[in-house]
Amino acid sequence: MKIKITLISFLLFLFLGCKKDGKNQFQFDSLIFSYAGLHHDNSLKFTNSDTVFMQRRFPEPIENFYAIIPADKKIKLNKQLRSLNLNKFESDYAQNNLCDGGSYLINASINGKNKSIFIYGGIAPKELYNYADSLMSFKEILKFVPTKQIIDFGDLGPILPPPPPPPPLKDK
Repeated sequence: MKIKITLISFLLFLFLGCKKDGKNQFQFDSLIFSYAGLHHDNSLKFTNSDTVFMQRRFPEPIENFYAIIPADKKIKLNKQLRSLNLNKFESDYAQNNLCDGGSYLINASINGKNKSIFIYGGIAPKELYNYADSLMSFKEILKFVPTKQIIDFGDLGPILPPPPPPPPLKDK
């Protein structure tokens, strides 16, 4: 009888005592943050792991990197990512009549649903710029290592420059 009580107590302790803390869980399946300006074009990919991926597209050559999030910084990152409800924002904040402005693209995937926010210029809510700044600041504390791994950053069409026009046809 004592063995049964001990075994049941142990199993209950295992199941109830090992509950995950929802506040420290990554809330997205993936979050891809891209930013571009005159002298840079980069993307960061956060997943439900301790690894952050980065792609630098400009200046060339295109390169992929990864960094491991230190355990003490992971809680801070999760808090940053949870600080904003992306669903309350529109999908497009593009300022008209602007050339060569900075742009941001946030692509979040949660349970198979995607939310995309494109920002070009200075007309988006201040909360979004603060969020972007916090992600770029977080990137600065990581130590990125080059990798040959192919990383899917999703649809970056809104932030990538258009392809160059084809060369002119030569007359024969």
